[in-house]
Amino acid sequence: MSSVKQNETAPQESVYSQVRSLWKIIDGPRARNGLLLFGGAITGVIATNALVQIRLNTWQGNIYDAIGTRNLSIFMNEVVIFLVIVSTLLCLGVAQTWLHETLKVRLRKAVTFDLLKEWLSPRRAFQLPLTGAISVNPDQRIQEDTRRLCELTVDLVVGLIQSTLLLGAFVGVLWGLSAQVVFVYEGNAFTIPGYMVWAAIGYAAIGSLFTWLVGRPLIAAHTDLRVAEADFRINLVRVNESAEEIALVHGEAAERELLHRPVDTVLTIMQKIANRLAALGWVTGSYGWLALLAPLLLAAPGYFSGSLSLGGLMMVVGAFGQVQAALRWYVDRFPTIAEWRAMLARVIGYRTALQTLEEKSSKTSHIRYEQSADNSVTLEKLCVYAPSGRVTLSEPLVRVAPGERILIAAAPKSGKTTFVKALAGIWGWGKGTISYPAGQRIAFVPDKIYLPTASLKTALAYPRPAEEIDDVEAIKVLERVRLGKLASDLNVERRWDKELALDEQRRLMLANMLLYKPQWIIQDESIIELDDESRNLAASIFTHELADTALISVGRFDPGNGFYTRKVDLCTTPPSLHMPLRLENGELRETPEHA
Repeated sequence: MSSVKQNETAPQESVYSQVRSLWKIIDGPRARNGLLLFGGAITGVIATNALVQIRLNTWQGNIYDAIGTRNLSIFMNEVVIFLVIVSTLLCLGVAQTWLHETLKVRLRKAVTFDLLKEWLSPRRAFQLPLTGAISVNPDQRIQEDTRRLCELTVDLVVGLIQSTLLLGAFVGVLWGLSAQVVFVYEGNAFTIPGYMVWAAIGYAAIGSLFTWLVGRPLIAAHTDLRVAEADFRINLVRVNESAEEIALVHGEAAERELLHRPVDTVLTIMQKIANRLAALGWVTGSYGWLALLAPLLLAAPGYFSGSLSLGGLMMVVGAFGQVQAALRWYVDRFPTIAEWRAMLARVIGYRTALQTLEEKSSKTSHIRYEQSADNSVTLEKLCVYAPSGRVTLSEPLVRVAPGERILIAAAPKSGKTTFVKALAGIWGWGKGTISYPAGQRIAFVPDKIYLPTASLKTALAYPRPAEEIDDVEAIKVLERVRLGKLASDLNVERRWDKELALDEQRRLMLANMLLYKPQWIIQDESIIELDDESRNLAASIFTHELADTALISVGRFDPGNGFYTRKVDLCTTPPSLHMPLRLENGELRETPEHA
């Protein structure tokens, strides 16, 4: 079961580096124009809003002066002005909300497609789990963590822009109003330049310091919570997918007990976050309530000395409120910033690991892949470093001619699947040379059949687009492999890996080969592993439709009926290789004994 400390194995990038990586995604061709357009629009709306807020603050002083002097004419005029100001602010608010939410959509589109591109680059999705914990739960990092990162990023950036523009707009106003706050000491009247501005800055600085000290542990806590939640979810998925097997062995009670552990981990971390948020609430709550009284106390000397009118006092209080609200942005947003830091580390850390993997694995892949001089497949002095040991062939040079069918016989736990991965080029740890003919179609058939969640036609054509085959052709090959009963479901989307029995899935793979007609098929397991009907069917297809296709099977048995033209043995000797790459101090390194 996954540990909640998995995040410690992620590449140790600085926040600055992670933000730069996020900016590279934003500045990419897929996102740049849309994000810059909407970003510029929302900045313009916020700037206009700040100017209208200044006018609203002036209106506040005017109407309180009218109330203080009991001037009904001015009072009614200010009511009309208020309706105009509020109408303008309403329109700006609606526009800002739409732009804000649209920016989230655009940013998520950019980040999600970028991660999918990085994750599903050749070999990466397979090789990343070989590095350890950073590869755990890619579904959560690409879907949930990315969603939350984009939402928080837009919220924080827009909030920062709004606070900065309001600060810039009202600092000048508050600085000018500070001249009206007159102090009297021993009969001498004097003013302090920018008095209320410096007071607002000092007040916000004290609040920010205490917020940072109390709230800093939330960053690590949020990261741990995301890992624990992912671990809990993957356990639930495992139980759901194995519900039939669990029911057959009456394992519900045992599974319930097993699920208690990830639930307890999640709840423990949630309680830690709750405790820390409560402590943070003392700081932010005290800061907020005192902010109501602070400007009145600070400006009171000017009002009671007669240098400030009631309207002037309310303008000072309003301007102080806007300045300190802009300055307290960090205070109010610290829990959000902590969560954002955690999401940034998980998403960008995962992206960095994928990119580092590409560079490192290409440098540490010791098996050479070349083009053969003729049309044969050649395995020369091949040694594959596998978890079961060092896997070699009984012959130092194996050359397979076009149309030949060869069995590489392997004992159980001999590393045959890893050997097939090496033949496919996704496991490069070892030595020797693998040569393939140029420009020829080569199909690799895994032991565990993969069928995408899509229409049957898409599963049949996979990985090629379903549009490349017509329905008549698809139905023809289904009937050839005795799956004609599925013809009416050709365009129906289902979990075909759950709908079809294992022998039906293997026959669907045979149908795929009939459509693809590769010159070479390299297969994990021999045809003897099929049931009698499927085995006879496969032999018939390779005798007729695929008679010119060469077949290299890596399996445990020889049917002994002349299907294979020759046999080579797979040999395994120690030592084994369990983790070819590892993350160490933020860098991807090769395991020393195989470097």
